[in-house]
Amino acid sequence: MADLGPYFWYLITLVIVVAWTLVFVYFQHRKLLEPRNITLAGPIVMWKTGRGRALIDRLARRKKFWQRFGDLSILLVAAAMIATTVLLVWEATLVTSEAVRANPPSPDLLLGIPGVNPLIPVGYGIFGLAVAIVLHEFCHGILARAANVKVQSVGAIFLVVPIGAFVEPDEAEMRALPPRQRARLYAAGPATNLLLALLFGFLFSTMMMSAVTPVHAGVGIVGFTTESGASNASMQAYTVITNVNGTPVNSFTDFTNALANVHPNETVPVEAYDPTTGAYSWYNVTLGYDATTGRPLLGIYALDVSTDYYHPFTNLDKFGGVPGAVLSFIALPFSGRAPVQSPEIQFYQVSGPLGAIPQPLFWLLANTMYWLFWLNAMLGATNALPAVPLDGGYLFRDGITALVTRFRGGLQPEQRDRVVRQVSYLFALFVLALILWQMIGPRL
Repeated sequence: MADLGPYFWYLITLVIVVAWTLVFVYFQHRKLLEPRNITLAGPIVMWKTGRGRALIDRLARRKKFWQRFGDLSILLVAAAMIATTVLLVWEATLVTSEAVRANPPSPDLLLGIPGVNPLIPVGYGIFGLAVAIVLHEFCHGILARAANVKVQSVGAIFLVVPIGAFVEPDEAEMRALPPRQRARLYAAGPATNLLLALLFGFLFSTMMMSAVTPVHAGVGIVGFTTESGASNASMQAYTVITNVNGTPVNSFTDFTNALANVHPNETVPVEAYDPTTGAYSWYNVTLGYDATTGRPLLGIYALDVSTDYYHPFTNLDKFGGVPGAVLSFIALPFSGRAPVQSPEIQFYQVSGPLGAIPQPLFWLLANTMYWLFWLNAMLGATNALPAVPLDGGYLFRDGITALVTRFRGGLQPEQRDRVVRQVSYLFALFVLALILWQMIGPRL
């Protein structure tokens, strides 16, 4: 099975999706779907129901509160729209760099689908995405009812597993709303995701990961390269290097500095701590070398065991300030640090009150919080982009309408709508081009 390579699981996924689609096409042919308010769009199954509308009505009764929340949402989504667009532009400028050209991003990274996007674990991904989408859509529904817009139906979206939800407001009533009320409705969904991202990110960094410390300061050995001086010297995986050639190693920087002071093919003493026994051992390691740079190598896969990556705001200097800390925290999946799992967890210990929680349960809770943060952040930021049919696109379109009306008040409604439509489409194409350029640019 392993010999079939990574495409094996893509093939299995394709077979499951095709089988799922054929089953529902058969049900549709037998006219079994429509009486149950189920519709089929390719492999996507949508189930509409009236259930949930009563709950939305009850929650929407505090109209003053939801109006204030809607106003806050407009500001939050506007800021996210600008920040996300600027981030896309910045990423587009990196496409021609040698590092990106050497390792161009895979197209499946564009899809936020667990099991397809290799960065998103299936279990955490399905749960986190379901929570993010359900709450996103419910807040749209609540703001609709707070504005006295009828909710015609709510429902769920399935692709083998539940992948989303939707709330269907009355389109005519929504179009008839004053611009500010309509903007609140559009902004509520992505704003909810962004606020949830802040909440779960805070809980992950403070409540969970503040209880985690390395078993020992230093550099962890995750494994060995094929020609490894460390392995030949009988060093063990999952131990922590604490000294290289007489230089104490308390951080990854100490480790790289210690190696900079020795030479390839030199035999140096290396000390390592074994967390299973609590013992320190010395090894005489003959260093290899990097054929490209000529630098000495221990022949290990090293792990920086510092927990700063999980609460980067406690050490801003390490990440170059607030922007670097934010990007580092979001990029944990890209650096292989999220989810936190074996073998990495063997280098950490949980202390304090949370230390009483069984380790598997602790890491399950911690990883769930991180992926709730990550998926809410991605969903909120994506929906804030100024591109129809995203929420931010509709918000942007209404904003352009207001500007054109204010500064070009003499235009006929048809002319105004044409200008707004052209500007909206232009920005949507610009956003799409920025995203596609990240896939195409490095391969040109």
